[in-house]
Amino acid sequence: MKKEFYQEDSFWSDDSEYKRIDYPINDEIIKQAEVILGVKLPSSLLDLMKIRNGGGLNYPYFMLPDGDTESIPYGERASINAIDPIHFENDDISILSSKELLEEVKLTGEFVVLWTDFHYWVVLDYRNKSQDPTVMYIAENFSASTHDTTEWEYIKIADTFDDFLKQLFRVPPLDPKQLKSSYSRKQ
Repeated sequence: MKKEFYQEDSFWSDDSEYKRIDYPINDEIIKQAEVILGVKLPSSLLDLMKIRNGGGLNYPYFMLPDGDTESIPYGERASINAIDPIHFENDDISILSSKELLEEVKLTGEFVVLWTDFHYWVVLDYRNKSQDPTVMYIAENFSASTHDTTEWEYIKIADTFDDFLKQLFRVPPLDPKQLKSSYSRKQ
């Protein structure tokens, strides 16, 4: 699989599937958000949020490290399809919704949620610190979960958000000219 890694250009996708309300963002809003969260957000994340306050990513994939739980895609490609915006509206998901989202599925820890589908999570891990978080992938362990309980697997992806950005990639579309002729349409 050919990978194109993020090179600090065109981080955000213009794909309409991930279009969101364009919430305003500035240093004052960021300061307020950090006070509410009780943490210092990574400067590289804030730089990206100032370009666009959340949305879909052009480089949505990263590789998980090797592991041994069958229901987790260890050693395989995982994704973060979007990053939630920073805003103070109650009726729309935001990075500020992290605590409520985590409580809803009984996940504990000092995490700031960047993205979730409620089975898989990409979070900034602030356990035992208020700045320079690691980036963590939290996955529901389906083989250990029961009807009454959900078991979670915590997988460190990167030591810093900057390191995480270096791991992000996309898979370029297939060039029809490179496909075998046996795959082409018969006329």
